[in-house]
Amino acid sequence: MKEKWSSLVSVVTAFITAGCCLGPLILIPLGLSGFAGTLAIFATKYQGILVAVTLGFLAFSFYLVYGRGCRKRSTVITLWVSTFFVISMLTYTAIVKDWF
Repeated sequence: MKEKWSSLVSVVTAFITAGCCLGPLILIPLGLSGFAGTLAIFATKYQGILVAVTLGFLAFSFYLVYGRGCRKRSTVITLWVSTFFVISMLTYTAIVKDWF
């Protein structure tokens, strides 16, 4: 169960990290423009720390799954889906930061 929680936390922290660029795209159409602005300011200010926390939780998830031998199918699928989301969000953030 720890594996799934740490994977989920890594996705959430990756979303917060990408909040400067990805948050407004998702939250403003939902009517949450105030939250989108707050998330963008917070994410920009603490982006380096959030990237480190995200990668730390993802590494911890890999350790729990492959280091301890917990190879349940649902856990492995959750880990790789969360890894895909984390890499996608961090890549998107890096591309947007370089272009603007």
